[in-house]
Amino acid sequence: MKTLNDIGEREAIRIIKSILSKGLESIGIGDDCAAFDIDGRYLLVSTDMITASTHIPNSMNPWEIGWFITAINFSDIAAKGGRILGMVLSLGLPVDTSEDFLVSIIKGADSCARRYKTSIVGGDTKENKELTLSGTVFGLVPKEQFMSRKGAKVGDIIAVTGSLGKAAAGFLAMQKGCSRDFTRDLFQPTPRVSEGIRLGELKVIHASMDISDGLSSSLYQLGEVNNVGFEIWLDSIPISNRLIEVCDSQECIDNSVLHFGGDYELLLILPEDKFLEVKHELDLLGTNITKIGRVRRDLEILLKDRNGVYTVLPDLGYEHFKHR
Repeated sequence: MKTLNDIGEREAIRIIKSILSKGLESIGIGDDCAAFDIDGRYLLVSTDMITASTHIPNSMNPWEIGWFITAINFSDIAAKGGRILGMVLSLGLPVDTSEDFLVSIIKGADSCARRYKTSIVGGDTKENKELTLSGTVFGLVPKEQFMSRKGAKVGDIIAVTGSLGKAAAGFLAMQKGCSRDFTRDLFQPTPRVSEGIRLGELKVIHASMDISDGLSSSLYQLGEVNNVGFEIWLDSIPISNRLIEVCDSQECIDNSVLHFGGDYELLLILPEDKFLEVKHELDLLGTNITKIGRVRRDLEILLKDRNGVYTVLPDLGYEHFKHR
């Protein structure tokens, strides 16, 4: 009998989706958020969970844990162009958790929520053997401003916000014992909420998701749902300066920006003739956007290296249950 280690998280989700009955949702499993049609707007709902063994290094302090669980939930709403209404936060805590530890987690979560002009509105607290946190976030977006994962067209360009490799830089720096300044983007990601709202208002984005599991994994997920392929230009990918500083080889840099994940930037597909308009609007928010590739009719995902040679991009992003 196959185990989850054999099939991985995404196949497990497909199995779950095949069993569940469809409810009142307009958009369900398979996008960053579920969406319910309410008087011309979508109520967005998404959830994310972290545990001590898979997401929380020993060097991560409780304030950062609270920020992290909040930020990664907010990122799903950002990828759909939504405004955040609030989040419920559930805590599974070992019995020996200190009061100070609990207070710091909540202060971190509250700080992130206040940063994005919203709040933690409830949740649950239970005894658990391993520290486990689960957030469920709610957002709202006009239907015509919703940015689905599905909608890519052949000839569209692929773009990303910000730079990639920030989280990888933090992870590598932590392994090497570098300054704790390097871990900020790993432990305190910045979801692109304002950017997502503005992009939705422009109504030009054909497909959107956040890059939480790595660029390669995100591309494979978008390719599958859109039944298209991509070509990615390695030389065009915006690279975090911190990653360049901490890596000791070009291979380290390339593998990190392609496969590591954890950056919570937005991966966008849009018509090429709309790129300058989008760039102008994001520049006003102080956020870069960079073209990194193009949508292809062929289903393969190709990588153009710095010598102009094309190879198939492997899907090596992070996937739960599959321990590469």
